[in-house]
Amino acid sequence: MKTEGLAIPLPDPTGRVPEVCQFDRILFDSGLVRVGAFRAHPSHPSFRESGPARNFCFVFPRTAVEIQHEHEPAFIANPNVVTFYNKGQAYQRSAISEDGDRCDWFGVDREVVRDVVRVFDATADLHPEAPFRRTHGWSDSLTYLLQRKLFNQLASRSFDDIDPFAIEEAVVYLLESVVAWSYRSSPQLRKFGARQRESVRHIEFLLSSRSESSRSEDRLTLANIADAIGLSPYYICRMFRRATGTTLHAYRQRLRLRSSLESVAGSGRPLVDLALEAGFSSHSHFTSAFRREFARTPSGVREGG
Repeated sequence: MKTEGLAIPLPDPTGRVPEVCQFDRILFDSGLVRVGAFRAHPSHPSFRESGPARNFCFVFPRTAVEIQHEHEPAFIANPNVVTFYNKGQAYQRSAISEDGDRCDWFGVDREVVRDVVRVFDATADLHPEAPFRRTHGWSDSLTYLLQRKLFNQLASRSFDDIDPFAIEEAVVYLLESVVAWSYRSSPQLRKFGARQRESVRHIEFLLSSRSESSRSEDRLTLANIADAIGLSPYYICRMFRRATGTTLHAYRQRLRLRSSLESVAGSGRPLVDLALEAGFSSHSHFTSAFRREFARTPSGVREGG
């Protein structure tokens, strides 16, 4: 996806020589599968458009960003979503998070993608050069946790400590899981008209951009979402539930929990601090919600369990 191992210096407003930033870092490449980390601040010169995709890949966002594939409507990518790119896919991104676009991507050989998509879509062979027929979809919580654990394993070990065979099989399993979820979750939204789809996208933008705010003046309410969209609270709830299969509150809660996973697993900060930052009222509330989402406690994930 995007550029391969390209290092580009970021502008420094102080006038000092800028440090080189690893724009798109490849962690693993066996020929059959490739795993990488993409990190682009909104100020990066290639943030909006980083070139056509260089892999057939599926991507797990860590931050919220708006993506628009060529000839397709824009959509919101965030930790609740997995995105798909065919090799050569042109697209643009627009910032939502102040951190820009931070995501982990998994590239897979085209024939493997075709084999997987064919299980769920009988028309896959009609588009051999573009086997991904969806721009994005959902991922279930255990798949999300699995890809994060796999990514952390690759990021923390040298190649000599990695079993390529196991990594390849894990990535193929992830691909099957996310493709299955994309076909399970997307048909309902496709039945909606353009105005309804745009309203859902606007709601997802609001939930993504303000999901972690603990300031009372920034907290979303059903009334201010309805005011922003220009529809009644009842219609907002009904439309969003029909389009996404989940409620507004559940969508935001899942987003908060998945966004917290990076800090839970990768930092030694007190869990109570992370709970409050994620918008939860207490450590116990956070732990309970986390266990329901991932079938593990935050401390268990931190300890590698």
